[in-house]
Amino acid sequence: MKIYTKTYKNGLRLILEKNNKNVIASNILFNVGSCCESAKEEGFSHFIEHLVFKSSKKFSTEEIMDKLSFYGADFNAYTSKNLTRFIFKCLKENFESCFEIYSDMLINSKFLEEEIDRERGVVVEEIKKYEDDPVEVMLQRVAKEYFGETALAHDVLGNEEIISFATREQLLNYKKKYYTAQNAIISIAGNIDFDELDKIVSKYFASEFNYESEPVPTEFSEIEPKIKNKYAVTVRDDSQVNICVHIKGVTYKSKQKYAADLYSLLLGGSSNSYLYKKVREELGLVYTIYSYNENEAKTGELFIIFGTRSKNVKRAIYEINTIINNLAANGVTESELIAAKNLKKSYMEFASETNADTAEVNGSLIHFIGKHKSLNSRKSEYDKVSVSDIQKFASRIANEESFNIVAVGKNIDINDLKQFKQKTSQSAKILS
Repeated sequence: MKIYTKTYKNGLRLILEKNNKNVIASNILFNVGSCCESAKEEGFSHFIEHLVFKSSKKFSTEEIMDKLSFYGADFNAYTSKNLTRFIFKCLKENFESCFEIYSDMLINSKFLEEEIDRERGVVVEEIKKYEDDPVEVMLQRVAKEYFGETALAHDVLGNEEIISFATREQLLNYKKKYYTAQNAIISIAGNIDFDELDKIVSKYFASEFNYESEPVPTEFSEIEPKIKNKYAVTVRDDSQVNICVHIKGVTYKSKQKYAADLYSLLLGGSSNSYLYKKVREELGLVYTIYSYNENEAKTGELFIIFGTRSKNVKRAIYEINTIINNLAANGVTESELIAAKNLKKSYMEFASETNADTAEVNGSLIHFIGKHKSLNSRKSEYDKVSVSDIQKFASRIANEESFNIVAVGKNIDINDLKQFKQKTSQSAKILS
C-alpha cells in the first residue's frame, strides 16, 4: 500500500491509495452541502446531486445508466450538511471508461428543463418517504430546534415548496458557485499506477474546469447553536416514542475530539456501554439505545437516541441523566478505557477492509484536515487518551447547557423530558 497525492493548478485535489486489489473505488467529493444554502435554496445541494446523473455534454441519461451498468460499475451518491459525495467502483480494466462518464456528468450536466421537472417529483417522493420515518422526523426536528434560523437547520433532502419551484437558472448558478475545482476532491483506491491515474484525471476532470475568474473555495467555520426550544414534542400515532437527547460536542479540530469519540463509545456506542447495560439489559426499558458523535467543521454534536413506550420516558431520561452525571463525577476505569480503544481501533480497521471504504475515509481526511493520515497514526491518537481526559470531557457534557431533547410519538408529557439536567437527587424525588 502506498499513498500518492497531487494538487492541480486549479485547486483540484487528488489522493490515491495504491494496493493490489483489482476493484478500483472512486470517491469524488465537493465541499458543498445543506449548510451552504440560503433560506431560498434549501435542498439545492441534494437536488443537484440527483440532476447530475441526467444528460451531460457527451451522454444522455439513458447512456449514463446503460454504460455504467455495461461496465459493471456499482455507483451512487449522497449529500450531507457539509459535502456531496459521488461514488463508484468497478474492475480495473473499466476504470477509465467509468471515470470519463462520471467526470462528464459532474462537470458538464445539461440540466434540461424536462429532466429537472421530472426529477422534482422523485425528490419530493424521497422527502415524503422520510416523513414516514419517526427517527428521521425526530432528527430533523432536533436540527431545527438546535440551529434555529441558520443553514444547519435545513433538511438535507430539501424543502418541498422550494424544490417544486426552483428554476433551471437558480440551480445552474448554485452548481457553478460550488462545483469548482477548488472545492473538489478525488479519492481513489486500487491497483492503478499514479502516473496512469494522473493522466486520466487530467484528461477528463482537471482540464474541464474553465472559469473567467478564479473560483473561491467553500469556507467552513464553527457556528454556535441558536436553540429555539430545549424540549420539543412532535405528535404522531406511533407505537413507540422516539427520543433524541442532543448535546453540544466538539468540532473535528478540537483537542478533545479523540476523547469525545471514546466517551461516546463508553456511554452508548456498543452492547457493553453504560446506557445499553443499564437502560436495556438491567431495566428493560428499551429495545434500542445508542449514542454517537458528529464532529464536523462547523459544529460538534453528541446524540443519544432511544425508543420506548410513553410510560417509560420519565424513567429512561432519569437514567440517562444519572449515567452522564456519574461519568463526570467518577470517570471510567483503565480497563473500560482500554476496551473502548480496542473497539474504536477495530472499527477503524473494519473501515479499511475494502477499497470503497478506503477511498471514502481518505477523501474525508482531505476534506476535514486537508491531508492524509495513516491508519496507524490515527489509531495512535486514541491510544494517547487517558482516563483523566475522558473524565474531563464527561464533565464538559454533564455541565453543557447547549442541548435539546426531541420526542416523537403520542401521549408524551413534556415534563418527562425535563428530567434531563435535573440534579440526580431532585429527579429521584420526582420519580418516587
